[in-house]
Amino acid sequence: MKNELSDADVDLILDGLDESKLGEWEKGFVTSVRTWWKQKRKLSDKQKKRLGELWRKEHDPKSKRT
Repeated sequence: MKNELSDADVDLILDGLDESKLGEWEKGFVTSVRTWWKQKRKLSDKQKKRLGELWRKEHDPKSKRT
């Protein structure tokens, strides 16, 4: 996933995150961002960055928790 997330990237991430693998704060963050995204279709750069980090954490084999 590139640094600057497109709208399609945000949709992919929000649809593809496995919330069962997230911590409590991360779940709350994703829920909040998902609601905001549905209403406004706009996120801050910081929110996009954090979504990208969560995506990589789940999908990048080098980032997997042990």
